Amino acid sequence: YEDVAPGEHNELELDRCIYNQMADNPRKSTHKFPRATPLDPHAMGYRDKHFCRDGRKDCRDTDCQRTDPKDVITAHFTFCKKPWDCSPGLPGTVALETCLGLLSEWYGVRRELEDWWLLPRIDPEEVNVDGSNSISFSQRSFYWNGRTVDRVHEKRRGSLTPDIYKGYCDATGSSGYLKMMGPDGLKKK
Repeated sequence: YEDVAPGEHNELELDRCIYNQMADNPRKSTHKFPRATPLDPHAMGYRDKHFCRDGRKDCRDTDCQRTDPKDVITAHFTFCKKPWDCSPGLPGTVALETCLGLLSEWYGVRRELEDWWLLPRIDPEEVNVDGSNSISFSQRSFYWNGRTVDRVHEKRRGSLTPDIYKGYCDATGSSGYLKMMGPDGLKKK
């Protein structure tokens, strides 16, 4: 960066447990690559080492696997796995609660988007004389075909832990994911 824009800057290092949260372990592991802290190291076959990945002795300030998902602004699903893989989080580790919380929030955002896309269409007859309308832009429907609307609701009936997966998964793994319906009228490539 200094080669592109040398000189003083007003930079600020963001808390990686809040911005781009990955629920990762700040400590090194006896496993060949970083893992979440196991609840039972003997059963899991690896354990945390007594030093941090960044060389410090105390890294509790960057223990993202224990960060409450409610405090997170953006998430990166590297360790927790991708939501469309209906990931079980990281069972047997301290990161499980954080991963499931982040996954649940992702499915909640999907639900919000679908609900927004299900809002009724604007009727051209409801446009006022001045060109404005009595229904806000946010009420334009993206799902207007009856069959699509039915399929959106069908894809919310998954049986895998509905309080976390919000009805979008039937089983763990990508084959258990109930794919999102694209908006009506989009051309498929």
